[in-house]
Amino acid sequence: MPSFEPLYLLYGGLALTPAIIWLTVLFNKTKNRRVQILIFLSGSIAVIPIFIIHHLFSIFPDFDFIQKANAAISNPILQFIILYSWVGLSEELVKQWLLRYFDSKYLLVQTINDSINLSLISALGFAFAENIFYFYNIGTQLGLEAFIVAFAFRSIFTICGHLVFSGFFGYYYGIGKFSISIVEQSFKEGKKLYFSRFLGRLLNISKFQAYQEATILKGLFIAIILHATYDFLLEMNGYTNNALFLIGAALFILASYGILRKVLKNRAGKLILVEGLHDRGATAMAKSDEEVVIELMGMWFSQGKYVDVLHICERLLKRDPNNQVVKLFKAKALDKMESNNPYKQILSKIFPDKIRQ
Repeated sequence: MPSFEPLYLLYGGLALTPAIIWLTVLFNKTKNRRVQILIFLSGSIAVIPIFIIHHLFSIFPDFDFIQKANAAISNPILQFIILYSWVGLSEELVKQWLLRYFDSKYLLVQTINDSINLSLISALGFAFAENIFYFYNIGTQLGLEAFIVAFAFRSIFTICGHLVFSGFFGYYYGIGKFSISIVEQSFKEGKKLYFSRFLGRLLNISKFQAYQEATILKGLFIAIILHATYDFLLEMNGYTNNALFLIGAALFILASYGILRKVLKNRAGKLILVEGLHDRGATAMAKSDEEVVIELMGMWFSQGKYVDVLHICERLLKRDPNNQVVKLFKAKALDKMESNNPYKQILSKIFPDKIRQ
């Protein structure tokens, strides 16, 4: 692990500049700044265990299983894949652990938006600390010109990459956090959730816990794959000295960001979850009537008749405004409708906040 030198303060200040800019953007969407600052600092400190592991591998090479695996492989591309799969795995595991730890300790995640924002701030702290070491190594070993290129690229694309990777995890963590509502809604829509059932039986946990863990693992897996792919492209750029790989890495981040934005646009049906389906408050609908209506809406939903679902939801909510099941059907029907659907366009103009929540 690198020893401390005064130059680290200089490069730390330089790394802090883009971090402050990104933090300003993120903090505009959050309120509890003290907790977010704590998470940012924790994300920064989380880099240390990874550097310690790398340092221990250099001291005790017999325990470096990555180098041993690469020594048995002659193909450099396959070596890079193994190496950066490990890098992506270790870094994303640390970042996701931070979110899970703070949420379990302080119950911070009340909506999917909370989960995403906290995950982004943790990732930003991690990227900030990582940049200090990268800037120091590049600035002291490769000179000013290489440092300027690295500073610009890492400040924009690498930090954005960390945010995107963690954004996917935060999204799926938020979905998993509210698994009871989503599982019940999925069953009402006729979905079987075979993997969650299998996982529940295998681990002897409830179907809700199984769905939660499966969903969180899905987000972690996506984050790891994206992270490893990005690092691989950067390493291939250095190995081949071909700028196309660097351009490819930048385009990969932009494409991943576009996919994340599309995913986040379809989360409205999963945001009416904090109350849960069991905490519906006073409802005007009899239980037997509700079951009939839910079955009908579930059938229409599976057939793609989202406009019909919306109409019946609107009528029911006028008489029964506290019914969370109906609200959830309505929100998910809006998600499923195509963006060019005239009905959705009209609703988005009348109720912009409700559509985009």
